[in-house]
Amino acid sequence: MEYGPLTFFLAVMAIGGLIASNQKISQLDEMSPMRRRLLGLFVIEMGGLAASAWTWMIHNQLLQGGSTLCAAEGVVQCGSVIGDPSYSEFFGVPWGVIGILAFSALGWLTLTIFLDMKADWAKSYVEYAWWLSLPSIPGIAWLVFVELFLVEGSPHICPYCTSVHIALIACMYLLYLIRKERDADNWAITPKLSKIELLAKARKK
Repeated sequence: MEYGPLTFFLAVMAIGGLIASNQKISQLDEMSPMRRRLLGLFVIEMGGLAASAWTWMIHNQLLQGGSTLCAAEGVVQCGSVIGDPSYSEFFGVPWGVIGILAFSALGWLTLTIFLDMKADWAKSYVEYAWWLSLPSIPGIAWLVFVELFLVEGSPHICPYCTSVHIALIACMYLLYLIRKERDADNWAITPKLSKIELLAKARKK
């Protein structure tokens, strides 16, 4: 139970990364590289959202005395990190809630772009998502510093917190690529097929 959900969250993020990559996937041949990037980004965001919700659940359990959702002892554990009232909240708001809000907003922006890439506002929404993701850089740096140096008995590594950090970094990287491709005018909705691929497609018909 302790690390089963972690495996699931990381698997979802890995699937999102695969979708967003240039790896050939026959089921996605009808999608342009840009649409694949957006779909993969959305999947990663949902993985990050689920991991954030899990850390919030751990936080709430620890407030009542103990958690069955993550280890409380050892170097790799959640108790000393999420359970430390000095560092587990940001101005009174649990970090898990901040993660839920951040991934929800990013997911909404990404999904709206994916569903209507032809809309006038679609390219602007990429910019909004990019700027929204940037505050995660100092946030991740601070929380890693807390884990390694500040919490009682440090260093500690919170595995679920780390999965959220991975999702945020992946989102920033994909948004960087999407912005770069957008600026290079690679906003195609349908994939550009080679002559051989066009012939093969015609024969299937």
